[in-house]
Amino acid sequence: MSNHAQRTIARAPFALAIAFLCCFVAAPILLLLWQTVMSPDGFTLDAWRELFADEKDWERVRSSLELGAASLLVSIGLGFSHAWFTVSRDAPFANALAPLGVAPLVVPPIFIAMGFADLMPVSGFWPCAILLGTAHAPFVCVMTARGLRSIDGRGYEAALMLRGRARAELWLLRAIAPELIAGCMLAFLFTVADHGVPEFLTVKGKTWHTYAEGVFSRWTRRAVGTTFADRQSPIVAAAPLVLSLLATLWLALKLRARADERGVRTELPVRALGMWRWPSLLAPLLYLGAGIGVPVVVLVRWAMGSAQKAEPMSLAFAQKSFQKAVDQGLPDLMHSVWLSLGVALCVALLALPLARKAGRGSRWVEIACAVPIASPAILLGIGLVLVYNSGPLAQLFGNGFYDGWGFALSGYVARMLPFAALTLAAQVRRVPLAGEDAARMLPRSPLARALRIHLPPLLPAAWSAAVLTFVLSLRELDLAVVLPAANATAVRRLANAVHFQHEDWSGVIALLLLSIAVLLPLLPSLIAGRKLASLS
Repeated sequence: MSNHAQRTIARAPFALAIAFLCCFVAAPILLLLWQTVMSPDGFTLDAWRELFADEKDWERVRSSLELGAASLLVSIGLGFSHAWFTVSRDAPFANALAPLGVAPLVVPPIFIAMGFADLMPVSGFWPCAILLGTAHAPFVCVMTARGLRSIDGRGYEAALMLRGRARAELWLLRAIAPELIAGCMLAFLFTVADHGVPEFLTVKGKTWHTYAEGVFSRWTRRAVGTTFADRQSPIVAAAPLVLSLLATLWLALKLRARADERGVRTELPVRALGMWRWPSLLAPLLYLGAGIGVPVVVLVRWAMGSAQKAEPMSLAFAQKSFQKAVDQGLPDLMHSVWLSLGVALCVALLALPLARKAGRGSRWVEIACAVPIASPAILLGIGLVLVYNSGPLAQLFGNGFYDGWGFALSGYVARMLPFAALTLAAQVRRVPLAGEDAARMLPRSPLARALRIHLPPLLPAAWSAAVLTFVLSLRELDLAVVLPAANATAVRRLANAVHFQHEDWSGVIALLLLSIAVLLPLLPSLIAGRKLASLS
């Protein structure tokens, strides 16, 4: 095979990844924008003139921003305190608790909402803020822990000796600030864009609405509109939300890029808490209890019959619930598992070439990969429906593509691709350029260099990215609400089942879903017999 042919093959994965982004990210978003200005009578700005004509739009914007700020306070209180006490302080059982900081990420936010709704009224503003803050605290926790582990302990010890403990702690906070703020920005971004939890609480009696709820509500009622502006209002109404999320994401990426890939030259010394050692245990216990404990306990109670009054809770009732779950919910669970596995595989394959380009200076690739995060899942789903329900791309992929699992897989891959691509791009930056420059001097073909030199250093990070993608796909609800085939996923089915008071077998399916989400990240440790390390 000639060198030209091998270079073509080596570049094919990147071309394929770009083609995917064009078809399933750029096309939906551009079509949404195009339809807002192109009416059957030609170019018009009528839809944009109606932006914020309704005073309720301003109320929803204000509610979303207030909810994001309040939830962020909760995320900082839970996530930061967990990382601080288990990584840099001698809290009891810190070695066991520190890796669990990422554990609440496997619990879908809707499960946390269901759990707390079963125990107390959750229709107010602060209950919603606490639920979303708990669900998104892992972003703050993991980024804070990563910042603490990247600090050179010698700098902290020098500050401690020269300026005292208070100044040393301030120095440490400033040193981890880029990681901490980036985690806060991500938590804020996901909270503001969330539709599932606020919508679930609306069913429970919530009287105020977020902007994401308003966008979806207008989309579901779009056929009622009698004018072009009415029909386009759900898309136009999302513009301020998307712009705010883009600004948040850009700031998070800039701050994250400023954090040096320092590695751990000397580990940060673990400070003694003294008399506060055992009381500090309350911070990780509160975090893990709210993020994991409450949902799991409530789901177990549901499976044992707590939601019905015909007979007391018992293991016998749990057996009946398990049988109902096998009959009614197991197909949806298996669909979700296979869909998530397919998404993880496709995302890993597409993210590798994109990360290589982004990590080696192609800024536009990194921005293109980040766009799906800044677009709320509801909005991305609406764009995908418009593109592939009818039109040239729908004909290209075939009539059955829109209703099939291939469409759901593509939509999930488009949504999850940024998580893997941005993670791997950071790993690419850590690989020294000198090694790659030396590899070019060897008598190896471009394809051989790609497979034997460029790929191996990225494989551990690719596995981590695939696991993260698998977990996030299992818990994805907002996209499942819009895409036809994804309506049959386990999380979507469970949200409907609980609404119609089928908590018994829903609890069993939810527990099985959580068990599967936890199993995949644990597989390497279980197979190799190694201790669980914290997710970087």
